[in-house]
Amino acid sequence: MFRGKDVEEIQELKREGLNIRAISRLTGYSRKTITRYLLKPAGRPVYGPRPAPVSKLEPFKPYLKDRMQAGVWNAQVLFRELRERSYTGGYTILTDWLRPQRKEALSVAVRRFETMPGKQAQVDWGHLGSLTGQGIDCALWGFTITLGYSRRMMAEAATDQKLGTLLRMHEAAFNEWGAVPEEILYDRMRTIWTGMDERGEIIWNAVFLDFARYWGFTPRLCRPYRAQTKGKVESGVKYVRRNFLCGLQGREPANLSDLNAELRRWVAEVANQRVHGTTHEQVLLRWDEDQFAMQPVNRRPPYPYMDDEQRKVARDAYVSWHGSRYSVPWQYAGKEVWVRDHGRYVEVRYGAERIAAHVQAVRHHQVITLNDHHAGIPLGGNQHGKTLIHIEQSAPVVEHRPLAAYESLATGGSR
Repeated sequence: MFRGKDVEEIQELKREGLNIRAISRLTGYSRKTITRYLLKPAGRPVYGPRPAPVSKLEPFKPYLKDRMQAGVWNAQVLFRELRERSYTGGYTILTDWLRPQRKEALSVAVRRFETMPGKQAQVDWGHLGSLTGQGIDCALWGFTITLGYSRRMMAEAATDQKLGTLLRMHEAAFNEWGAVPEEILYDRMRTIWTGMDERGEIIWNAVFLDFARYWGFTPRLCRPYRAQTKGKVESGVKYVRRNFLCGLQGREPANLSDLNAELRRWVAEVANQRVHGTTHEQVLLRWDEDQFAMQPVNRRPPYPYMDDEQRKVARDAYVSWHGSRYSVPWQYAGKEVWVRDHGRYVEVRYGAERIAAHVQAVRHHQVITLNDHHAGIPLGGNQHGKTLIHIEQSAPVVEHRPLAAYESLATGGSR
């Protein structure tokens, strides 16, 4: 390898008048090499650091970023998914790359989350107090849905947090706005999702997911323990408590209908008229941009939802409903189903599919069974019980010998 002093020596010999052949003979370098270095304007060779080899993880980074955006951060889950996509690198390479990504995500999560017009709305429930009627106390809940860009709000109070109530309030907001945002962000309320699968994907409530598809929005969950990703909604609930509820002191509504009438008036005259503290613009001025960026409702009829309740099918393939038990096909044992009264019948659905219908029990503690539901049900075996042995007893086996054998024994004994 040529070094700086070698180049200087060649240049010095050249200045002394030696030709390239003579320099080659004196230094031992080829004439081609000497010519190349004499033609370089800088004279000295410059050796930089070798380029780092391309990581085996590099082609998979776009996929990893998409998965992290979807909320999948578990390194083992991601490593398994990469292996399925022909990744040949090691687990340590992945974890070394994920570590700074997690750190960056933590810092990004506390920044103010802003959205483009029409992009997103955010939903949450908040506890507003209690309602007493006919000697019965029940909790009072406040529902808010807030558009991310304009901060236009729709709010309503209810006495339960059932799925049917949630969907009805969504539709009230859509009809009030005349439009639907591209996506809606939720906290991790169990009304709309049931868990995560082994790949880290969200398992949505089947009815809620069908509702979202019907209205054309994408549901999203905020990350666990990351309140900053849903800051506008939580501030909206606090705003209802601190501004609306405080303003009701001394003139409490007579019932839930009166409360919601007052709440709607406050939203229209106060919440949606104010100059927002973050945007420093009036809510209704920014609302024009939100409205034209969203998809129009176009008089779409309400989603055909019936007020079901969720139940878990017992191991014996029965579901409990209003004090009685009703059979379902045994294949659904252990699964979550939806049950409702439908006229004189009790209807059981799994997702959008009706799997059972029974005439309602006439009294409590009845067991209503359709034999077809339990036909072919596996009875199970003793595979995991005690290890046993089976012995078949038989009569003792007697050896048969010829008489000569006994005579020889007798003769031998007389000797």
